Amino acid sequence: MNEIVPMRSTSGSPTHPAAAAPSFAQKVDTVIGFLRRRWMIISICVGAALPFGAINHFFAKPSYTSSSTIMVDPRVTQLFPNSLVPDASRDPSWVENQIGVLKSQGVAAYVVKQLRLADDPEFLREDPGVFASMLEYFGVTAGLKKIGLGGALIAAGLAESDRPRSEAERIGEAQGAFTRRIDVKRVGLSNMLRVEFRSRNPDQAVKVANTMVDAYIYDQLTAKYQANRRASDWLLERLQVLREDAANAERAVLEFKSKNNIVAAGGKLVNDQEMMDATAKLATSKAAASDIQARLNRIDAVIKSGQSNADTGFDETIAAADETTSDAMQNSIIGQLRKQYLDLVNREMAWSAQYGKNHVAVINLQKQIRDIRRSMMSELVRIRESLKSEYEIASQRQATAEKTLSDVIAQSKGVNQAQITLFNLEATAQSYRRLYDNFLQRHTEAVQQQTLPVTEARAISPAAVYQTGPKRGMIWLTTLLAGAGIGVGFGALRELMDRGFRTKEQVQSALSLQCLSLVPVLTDRAMLGILNDPRTRALQARTSATVAEVIRNTMVSRIHKTSRLMRTVQQAPDSILAESVRMIRLNLELEGQSESRRVLGVTSAFPGEGKSSLAAALATVIAQGGQQVILVDCDLRNPSLSRALSPDAKLGVVDAIHGHSNFQELIWTDPATNLSFLPGAARAAISPSEFLASPEAATLFSALRKVFDYVIVDLPPLLAATDVRAASQLLDSYLLVVEWGQTKIDAVQYALRHAPGVYERTAGIVLNKVDVEAMGRYDTYGGMYYGYSYGTVPGNAPANGRAELSA
Repeated sequence: MNEIVPMRSTSGSPTHPAAAAPSFAQKVDTVIGFLRRRWMIISICVGAALPFGAINHFFAKPSYTSSSTIMVDPRVTQLFPNSLVPDASRDPSWVENQIGVLKSQGVAAYVVKQLRLADDPEFLREDPGVFASMLEYFGVTAGLKKIGLGGALIAAGLAESDRPRSEAERIGEAQGAFTRRIDVKRVGLSNMLRVEFRSRNPDQAVKVANTMVDAYIYDQLTAKYQANRRASDWLLERLQVLREDAANAERAVLEFKSKNNIVAAGGKLVNDQEMMDATAKLATSKAAASDIQARLNRIDAVIKSGQSNADTGFDETIAAADETTSDAMQNSIIGQLRKQYLDLVNREMAWSAQYGKNHVAVINLQKQIRDIRRSMMSELVRIRESLKSEYEIASQRQATAEKTLSDVIAQSKGVNQAQITLFNLEATAQSYRRLYDNFLQRHTEAVQQQTLPVTEARAISPAAVYQTGPKRGMIWLTTLLAGAGIGVGFGALRELMDRGFRTKEQVQSALSLQCLSLVPVLTDRAMLGILNDPRTRALQARTSATVAEVIRNTMVSRIHKTSRLMRTVQQAPDSILAESVRMIRLNLELEGQSESRRVLGVTSAFPGEGKSSLAAALATVIAQGGQQVILVDCDLRNPSLSRALSPDAKLGVVDAIHGHSNFQELIWTDPATNLSFLPGAARAAISPSEFLASPEAATLFSALRKVFDYVIVDLPPLLAATDVRAASQLLDSYLLVVEWGQTKIDAVQYALRHAPGVYERTAGIVLNKVDVEAMGRYDTYGGMYYGYSYGTVPGNAPANGRAELSA
C-alpha cells in the first residue's frame, strides 16, 4: 500500500508510532476473525466436498500391499581388496543407488517376463478410479457404449479402449503399471531395504514382491560378471602394451650405458668410487697439515717469548713449553735437562739461604743453571725445525690430493651429464615394470572374480501381504481437509479483494489520519428499536408540548422534513447512534483549538457515502449542546440537503454571496434544536468552483463566523469536482466521510494524493454506515461494543438489511 504523503507532525494531526509486532494472542484473534468472516464460504466448500467423500467411501475397491526385506552389504563380496571393481560401501549414496536399481526398468522387465504380467488384465488396464467403478456398478458404462458414447467415456478416462495391442505395447504398459505400484524404502540408517508392491490381488502381490527380490539378485550377479569381464578384457589388452613398453625402456637403458662408457661396480659407478676416495685422502692430508701447523705455531710462540724475556723470564717460558707442547713433553733430552735444572734450582735456593747469594758455590750453581737453560732452548729450536720439515711434507701431500680430486671431478662432469638422461631412462623402465606387474595381478584377480557366485543382496524375510485400502477414516479426513482448504483459499481471495476500510487501525495505517468515529448503519429495524426505547419515548413526552408550542407561535420555523439520521439523533439523543455522532464533535475539540475548527467542511471521496446526512446529524448534535451552529449546503451540483430540509426554498447561499438578499433572511431554522440551515438553491448557470473561490464567498463566511459558533459546510465529493479545493479559503478544516467496507482504500489515497491542501487540513476520518453485525468479525472489541450497545431494546436485534443514510 503506497503512502500518499509523509506522516504529518503538525499540531492537530498527531503522528502514529510504528506498530509493534503482533503477539500470539493477536494472531489467534486474527485467525478467529477470518474464520468468523468467511465461515459461510468455508462451510459451502466443505459441504460440496462431502459427496465426493461419500462416493470414495462406498465405491473404492480394496487394495493389498506385500512387503519383503532385503539386506544389501557389498563388503560380503570383497574377497580381493585390490579388485578393479571398487567397493561402494563407503559411499553414503550407495544404498540410495540400490533403491534406484530396484525401481529400474531392468528389474521391471524381469518381473513382467517371469510372471507373464503382460497377459494380466490388472496390469494392462489402469485403475479406472472411483467414478468409473460407480458408473460400471450401476451399468451406466455399458449403456453408454451401446448408444455410441463409448469414445466419450474413453476420452474422459472412465472406460478402457477395446483396440487390440501388440506384444511390445502390452509389455510396455505392464512395466509402466508395475513401476507405478512399487515402493522401496530404506529401513532407518541400516543397509536393509523394504520392498512394497500394491495390487488388487493379494496372491499376485506376494508373487511380485518375491520375484522382485530374485530379479534384484540376478541383476547384481549379471552386473558383477559383466563388470569383471570387461575389466579382464581391458587388462589383457593393456598387459600386452605394457610388456612391450617395459622391454623397450630397459633396452634403451642398456644402450645408453654402453654408448657413454658408464660402468658400475658393486652397485656404484667407478667414477663415483674414485671421487669418494680422492675426497677422503684430501680430507686426511688437510687434517694432518693443520695439526702440524698448529704445533709449529705453538713452538714458535714459545721460542719467541723466551728470546724476548732473556734470562729473567726463561723459567716461565720453559715451564710453559713443557706443559703445553706435546713434542717438548715427549722429548727425552728436554726431560733430562729439566730434571737437572730442577735439581740445581733447589740446591741454589738451599745454598743461598745457608751461605748467602754471593757465595762462590752459589754463583757456580747459577752458572750451571744458565747453561742448562741454553741447552733446553737449543733443543726447542731443533724440535721446531723438525716440525717445519714435517709441515712441508704434509703441504705437498695436500696439494697432491687436491690435484687428484680436481682431475676426478673434471673427468666425472661428462659422466654426470649422461647420468641425468640415464636416470630418466631407468625411471621410465621401472615405472613400466611396476605397471606391468600391477596390471598382471589385477588381471588374475578379475579372472577369478568372474566366477564368484556371491552377490551383495540376500532376502531377510519372505513377502507378507496386508490390506491397505481403502482407508475410510483417511478418505473422510482428506475430504474435510480438502473442502476446508478450498474454502480457506476462496476466503483468502475474498480477503485480498476486500479493499475497503473496516477498522480504525486501517484508517490510521493507510492514511496517517485519525479515525474520529464509527457511525453505524441505520436500518429500519434498528431505527424502530431506537424510537421505541422507553427512554426515548419518555424524552419525547417531556419535549413534545414545548416543540409544538414553538412551532405554532414561531413563523421562522420553515424546515419541512429532516433526514432519517438527523431525525433519529434529534429524537433519541441517548442512542449509540447519537453517541457516535457526538464522538466526532468531541474528537474535533480534543484534537485542536476550538477556534481552528469553527468552519468545518464535510466531504467524501465518492457520492453516496452519507456525507450530507452526517453533516446534518453533526450540526444537530452541536445545536443540541446549546451552541449556535449553521449548516450550509455548498454542494451546488447536487444539493441533497436543500431538497431534504427546505424543498420550497427559492433562494440560497448563491444569492447571499452575490448580495441579492440578506443572508439572515435566507436561513431556515429548526426551533426544536435551534439549528440554522442555509440552503444551496442556486440561480441560473454558475460555476460552483468559481463561486466558492470568489471574494464575496469569503465575505459571507466571515459574517457567518461572527454570528455562529460553528459553521458546518456540506461539500461535493473530492473525485467528482474541484469545488472542495476551491473552498479551501473558506474553511478551517475538513472532515472526510468514508463508507465502511465499500469505499476502496486506493481510491481514498488517490483522492487525497491529488488534493494535498485538503489532506494537510483534514481533521480526521469518519467511517460511516458501519455494519454492526459484521463489525465484530473485523474488530473484536469494537464489534462487542456496538453489538451490545446499538439497539439496546430487548427483542430488537440489529437487522441484516442496509439503508441509505443520505436524506
